[in-house]
Amino acid sequence: MLSPQILTKGAESAVLEGERLVVTTADTRKEIPLAAIREVRRDTETSLKVVLTDGAPHWVMGGNPTATALFHTALDAALPEERDPAGSSLVTVTDDPGAIPWWKVLGWSVAFLAAYTGYVWWTTVAHGGEMGFIAFVAGFGTLIGLLSVLAVVSNLWDRWVLNRRGVTVLATADHYPNGKRSEFYKYTDTHGNEYLQRGSSNSTPHIQVVYDPQKPSRHLQRKWLPFVVVQYFFGTLAALGVLALGLWGVLAPYL
Repeated sequence: MLSPQILTKGAESAVLEGERLVVTTADTRKEIPLAAIREVRRDTETSLKVVLTDGAPHWVMGGNPTATALFHTALDAALPEERDPAGSSLVTVTDDPGAIPWWKVLGWSVAFLAAYTGYVWWTTVAHGGEMGFIAFVAGFGTLIGLLSVLAVVSNLWDRWVLNRRGVTVLATADHYPNGKRSEFYKYTDTHGNEYLQRGSSNSTPHIQVVYDPQKPSRHLQRKWLPFVVVQYFFGTLAALGVLALGLWGVLAPYL
């Protein structure tokens, strides 16, 4: 069985899910029943124009001409013989309230780059090229250290939540179709949904996985407590160390 093809460009993607075309962006999910589509046209080399039975157009963007052409063929082949004239009334659009709009991400990125460039330039002018180079490297070190600290905090939060309400299950080693072991283990929650957990070692046929029944996507491999303590202790030290060195480099020219 062929894997479903996904047409992507940037944060937008389109995929055939059952009897509908699903188009997702950074903050919305649009579901178009295939019965509501009258025809699909090639708008440009990397875009498709989906015309509904009531004449309303929708566009699907692709990253390259080859992928767009193949998706066009697959979508045409999936259209049913009988169509529903209701058209647009069958389309559902769901907003993701937690999503950050792309223009905000772009704005923050531009603001950060402008501030970073201004800081490096000012340091170079005021304190010389050597200090400017230190500031340039230290800026990235500070960012990496900050992201590392946030990752440790997020992981510790997951551990704390799972310790309070987590359910432990036995996960079985996953295999590729050719029989080769993968680095993941497979388990099923109480609702029958299947998940994959990356194992710290794939030498055993089973591992124990703890997942959150209120948010099954939150799951971690269950490990021996002293090992977890040592792991997070040194991980936290490393993250704080990188952050401290980065901050020292950023502030050194002005101390």
